[in-house]
Amino acid sequence: MKSRKIIYGSIAIGMCVVIVSGVIIYHIMHFNDVKISFLDIGQGDATLISKGSQQILIDGGPDSTVLLEQLGKQLPFWDRNIEIVIATHSDGDHIDGLIGVFENYSVDQFWHTNAGKDTSIHRALMHQVKNEADIMDIIAYRGLEAMIDVNTRLSVIYPFDSDVSDIDDINDASIATILYVGDEIFYLGGDLSSEIEDVLPIDDEITVVKASHHGSKSSTSEIFLNKTKPRDVITSAGKDNRYGHPHFDVLNRLESMDINIFRTDTDGTIIYNCNNDSCNIILNN
Repeated sequence: MKSRKIIYGSIAIGMCVVIVSGVIIYHIMHFNDVKISFLDIGQGDATLISKGSQQILIDGGPDSTVLLEQLGKQLPFWDRNIEIVIATHSDGDHIDGLIGVFENYSVDQFWHTNAGKDTSIHRALMHQVKNEADIMDIIAYRGLEAMIDVNTRLSVIYPFDSDVSDIDDINDASIATILYVGDEIFYLGGDLSSEIEDVLPIDDEITVVKASHHGSKSSTSEIFLNKTKPRDVITSAGKDNRYGHPHFDVLNRLESMDINIFRTDTDGTIIYNCNNDSCNIILNN
């Protein structure tokens, strides 16, 4: 009986070693790739940009437990540091999950605007930020950049000014960024409405647009799509959500313009794995 326990124990240990070794080998093999993951976190937004041991998390969705589960799938278990966390704006479906990030990871920089709702979640998040050791608390506006490597950078293109406290609609105070990965360009616009998106200073054709406001009819206009000419559009929304996101007007518009549509509510987490030459899309249902 003892020998059988020893055999079973050895097998279990061996399997654990194989699994851990496989995880480590996988991350080593893809260390130089840039990965952009539109996380399936329900009705909200959370986008993870990672390369090797560097990560940028844009928004955290509505639930810390769900977000941490998704991060656990994407990040190596030994990496407990996230270089930059960005809160595009203070709506709960974008920041609620970030509370758990600050409780479970160390964060080097926190980017946000000076426009915020006076909610318990927003106050709790700012309290977490103040308690984070040596964090850089940064008001983000046009011109701020993060260099990931010589071929990869994240640039803030909106807000145009550091003070957006007088903007009535908190959605229109969202941080909008463009991610350049070699020749591939990603647009990430928070919950901006078409009124703002249509006048953004975007000179390049965009490879991938994350539809603002979860595919709401108030964003991703024909004007914006004609200007950016995306190949793919991502919508981040919860399955059977009560808002009707993504809106059928937006979906019809995208289909009529022959743009590829990917949705977290039907496709799960959507990942672009990029090297210096191109990006491959992976769908995780």
